[in-house]
Amino acid sequence: MQLIKTIISSRILSTCTALAILSVAAQAHATSDLEQGLQARNSGDLSSAASHFAAASESGSSEAQYQLGLLYADGRGIEQDHTQAIALIQQAADAGHPLAIEWIAQHKVVTAPTEQDEEEADPEDDC
Repeated sequence: MQLIKTIISSRILSTCTALAILSVAAQAHATSDLEQGLQARNSGDLSSAASHFAAASESGSSEAQYQLGLLYADGRGIEQDHTQAIALIQQAADAGHPLAIEWIAQHKVVTAPTEQDEEEADPEDDC
């Protein structure tokens, strides 16, 4: 019985080890894509940079999300898309990326109040 428990626990350990290795490999891949994206951006190949940033962004890299968001915002190397830019940079900001937080604060859109906003601010007594 002890042998079975040892085998089972070693399989669990192996599974956990395999999952840890896969996680590290995914992070390394994201870092690789991020680094390749930064190199491509610095050399002026913005289309390639966008592709690498997109791959790293999907792996959860806040720096890649921020960089890709900037490309979308400016329409450099990729078609300009303000909605996508804000979504990506907001993801980076939510992850604590300081430049993304600053960008969001500077680009916050202030809209005029709607009729509904005004009604909610000054509710009428229906009685």
